[in-house]
Amino acid sequence: MRFHRLDLIKYGKFSDRSVEFPVAKQDFHMIVGPNEAGKSTLRSAIVDLLFGFPLRSVHSFLHPLNELRLGAYISNAAGSLEFQRAKAQKQTLRSPVDAVLSDTELTPFLGTADRSFFDQMFGLDHTRLVSGGNSILNAENDVGQILFQSAAGVASLGKIRDALVAEADKLWAPRKSNDRAYYIALDQLDKATTALKEATVRTKVWVEANSKVESLQESLSNERERHQKLQSQRTRLERIRRLAPFLMTLRDNEQKLGELGEVIELPADAAAILAAAERELAIAAERLEMRNSEVEKITEALSKIVVDQTLIDRAADITKLDNLRLQYSAYEGDIANRKNEIAALWRAVGNACAQLGWAPDSESAIVQRMPTLLVRRELRQLVRDRGGIIQTLRAAEQAEKNKDSEIAALSKQLADLQMGDVKPALRAALANAKSFGDTELANQKRQTTLTKAKSALECYLAELSQWCKPLPDLLSLKLPSQEKVNRLIQERQTLISDRKTELLRLKNQTAEVARIELQIAQFNELHQITTLEAVIEARTKRDELWCGIKTGAIDLELEGLSFERKIAYADQIADSRLDDVEEATELQSLIHQLEREKQSLTLIEGQLSKMDDDIQLFDDRWAQEAANMDLAGMALEEIGAWMLRREKVLSAGIAYQDAQEEFDSFIRLVADSRLNLVKALKETGLEVIETDKLSVLCIQAENYIQAIDSAKVRHETLSAQLREAKSLNAALKQATEDAKFEESRWSKNWSITLAKLGLASDSDIGMVEGALELIEQIAEKLEKMRQIQVERIDTMNADLRAFSIEAKRLAEVIVPDLIDQPAEKIAQSLANRLILVRESFTESSRLKESLRVASSQVLEDQESIQTATASLKPLMDKAGVDTSVLLHEAIRRSDEQRRLNAELTESKTNLINGGDGLTREQIEAEVDAADLIQLTSDLAYVNDEISEAVQKQSNLSADLANALRALSEIGGSDAATQAEAKRQEALAQMSDVAERYVKVFTAGRLLRWSIDRYREEKQGPLLQRAGAIFSTLTSGSFSKLIVDFEREPMVLEGLRTDGKMVGISGMSDGTRDQLYLALRLAALEMHLEQAMPLPFIADDLFINYDDVRSKAGFEALKALSEQTQVIFLSHHDHLIPTIQDVFGGQVNVVFL
Repeated sequence: MRFHRLDLIKYGKFSDRSVEFPVAKQDFHMIVGPNEAGKSTLRSAIVDLLFGFPLRSVHSFLHPLNELRLGAYISNAAGSLEFQRAKAQKQTLRSPVDAVLSDTELTPFLGTADRSFFDQMFGLDHTRLVSGGNSILNAENDVGQILFQSAAGVASLGKIRDALVAEADKLWAPRKSNDRAYYIALDQLDKATTALKEATVRTKVWVEANSKVESLQESLSNERERHQKLQSQRTRLERIRRLAPFLMTLRDNEQKLGELGEVIELPADAAAILAAAERELAIAAERLEMRNSEVEKITEALSKIVVDQTLIDRAADITKLDNLRLQYSAYEGDIANRKNEIAALWRAVGNACAQLGWAPDSESAIVQRMPTLLVRRELRQLVRDRGGIIQTLRAAEQAEKNKDSEIAALSKQLADLQMGDVKPALRAALANAKSFGDTELANQKRQTTLTKAKSALECYLAELSQWCKPLPDLLSLKLPSQEKVNRLIQERQTLISDRKTELLRLKNQTAEVARIELQIAQFNELHQITTLEAVIEARTKRDELWCGIKTGAIDLELEGLSFERKIAYADQIADSRLDDVEEATELQSLIHQLEREKQSLTLIEGQLSKMDDDIQLFDDRWAQEAANMDLAGMALEEIGAWMLRREKVLSAGIAYQDAQEEFDSFIRLVADSRLNLVKALKETGLEVIETDKLSVLCIQAENYIQAIDSAKVRHETLSAQLREAKSLNAALKQATEDAKFEESRWSKNWSITLAKLGLASDSDIGMVEGALELIEQIAEKLEKMRQIQVERIDTMNADLRAFSIEAKRLAEVIVPDLIDQPAEKIAQSLANRLILVRESFTESSRLKESLRVASSQVLEDQESIQTATASLKPLMDKAGVDTSVLLHEAIRRSDEQRRLNAELTESKTNLINGGDGLTREQIEAEVDAADLIQLTSDLAYVNDEISEAVQKQSNLSADLANALRALSEIGGSDAATQAEAKRQEALAQMSDVAERYVKVFTAGRLLRWSIDRYREEKQGPLLQRAGAIFSTLTSGSFSKLIVDFEREPMVLEGLRTDGKMVGISGMSDGTRDQLYLALRLAALEMHLEQAMPLPFIADDLFINYDDVRSKAGFEALKALSEQTQVIFLSHHDHLIPTIQDVFGGQVNVVFL
């Protein structure tokens, strides 16, 4: 089942709020909002919607309690349902139009789930997640409890079982305690019994009863003393069996220490020190030889290098001079180019002067004749302003002319419009007709709906198979309630489950009987025991022969030898019988055990037969009940599904009837609407064709009404436009006058500025702009000529002169032979010589550094050899040797002595600790005196004797209790009656305690059995899936979950990727929460494989997770959302990008 829409009609803070849940491959939906936005309210709304409102609700603070209402649209694979839930005493399930729905409408969607099951299995919040993690920690040594409570969502399972165990312990336990209810009642019984004895009349019967009691008490005391002696004997034999190996090991180590002789004790790490020193000596010697050879090669190479120090000292000056050479190499060509540029600029100035009518006498004369910058800028501004002024004037005149034309046109359109009115009857008829929309399409849809409803009804009727009946018969059937069906199914499943359990017991008991029979056969084959029957037979033959000799019937001389052989054989058989007494006892014990197991087998077979009869009786009873319902032959397992199909048939029948009524009503309403529209059209004066459909008549009416309405709107629009045009016309006339005045002012300023420039007053705009451009060119080129001469040519000449002076100065100091050469050649020659000298200097420096490093390494290697040699000296001095070979032997003997001493100490400790307080001498004497080969059989014999003594004590205790009861019953006074009443009261209390103890103890055992059974059935697949989810949640920190079967009880652990096992107590709080979440999700996935899917509600599960583990958590929920709908509630909107990254950008996010 999934939600398509949830309607919070009146619930909590919500009023008429709907939340949509669109269908997607990953059926995941996030509802996010700040605190107090209503997320917890929405979660409660889902539970109340599905299972009904509680008697009192905390969500009635805004709306009255009796007005609370929720709604939803849900679906599953079988169908869909839209319904509402109202707060009422009964009939709370309603349709969207408030029609009462049956309470079983949700059964096909919810199955057998109830409120508690849904909240525990399909709901999880942060508080329950933390509680579950803590409960896992409390039950870390009980794998079954961890799996069971995680799968069921019950975090208090351990507390429940502990409470049952604690209550059972307070009721009764084998050890007596004054706090236990049973022993309190027992004390009251003893007191009442004592009082009864005191009040009993002392007669002969009492004397005999008392004598019997005393005799039994004496026998019981003797048997207890015998039992105590046997216990002491068994303790001694057990101690010998336990300590003999330790004593042997102790003696063996003492002998080895004696054979080792006197040994000098060296440190425990002496062998490691020696190995490290030898390794260091070998390495240091090898390195020393290599470093000495390297020093010789470097010294020889260094002696062959010569460096000119003068060039090195002047290296900076030479480098600077060479850089200047490279920088100034292009100066001569650049100076010539710059002079050519100046000449070209002067020619351009001459051409511009000729166009202006100026004589190009000299540069200074031209500068004097040029107008000032202010005059030139003023003239340019006037040129720019003229275009705007002329354009403004023309635009104002044109706007005035256009507005006059517009006023005339609007006046003419108003005069041409024709006006009219539409009757209200026509508008009402048209509105009624249009309310039906496309009548043909609507009619087709209703016809289709009717056809589908009929097909669905026929299909659902077909699904009833052989039990198909007419609708009235189906409606009148008196079927059992769903609760009764579920109870019957549960009863039958319980019977089947009990039978399977009993079959398993039968199989195990049969195997146990066969095992004991095989053990008896193998025991007989192995020991060939002489039985009592064989001894009796040999003695009988001997006695018969002796009787014959005594009576004279047999001749002594003839049969004397045979008589002697029979006597010897009878004695031999008797001796063999005595020798085999232990084996015979063990064989008899096996035979008795076989008899008990066969008796148990017979009881189990009888119980199994009774269970088969119970199942057959149950099936017969159901068959009779099905026949009474006219459903003969229907299996109990099929009745639930058949009832659901019957409900579908009934719903489909109602839907078909509703569709038929809706179709007929729609046809009638459309016909009435057409008649009204035809009448209104005719009254308006329009011509109507009787065969036209309603849609054609609607178009005709709409066109007529639209024409009248458009004329009215057009008249109002034109009137408004005419008023606006007349008001704007006066403003346009004033704008025209202002533009003409501005044009006159500009002409006056233009004439004054031309006079300042020396141009005629009638010069046009083009001529003035050309003159200004020529003047600007002249000024620009004169300025550029000045810049080239001053900034380029003069500067380069000064640099070349300084370069020549510096080159000759360096040549005179370093190489006088070059002083007559050009500056460029001097700089280049000095730079080449400096390169060669630098290379020699670099190589010399490198070799010197290598020599220094090699020399220091030689010293280090020598020091290493001395250090390694010195580290061995203390060991050699202590061992009294002078070579490493002898030191090796001394260390080996010292280590051997240390190992033997450690084993010796351990053996002594084990011997003393297990010696029950005896000294070593006492233990040695006890072990030496014992026959270790015969020890096992002696111990078995003592155990058998103890068992026999215990059985005798039980029998004597029972006899003594009976004798005491008989003795206590003797008496006839009122005191005896009162004492007997108190005794009976105490017995009643003991009986009540015993009954309560059986109930509580059985409940605890059944809970334990349920846990173990769940673990046996679900442990494998559940742990495999939970391990995969846990690995995802921890981002691969753990690879899987493993159960340690070697520990008792078994322990659940996590396996890290490095192979390390981590117990639950070793995990952090967050990791335990993730483990609980993994187990819950795995259990839920397994449940969904066998049961009907329901939406999973997760409330702020990841508030303590970082971004990485939050994303891992959403990955786990993504896998779950492919099986069932997941609704995630949170007030952390920063998780939205993470969710979109996991589920895609199309994921449904609802903001509250």
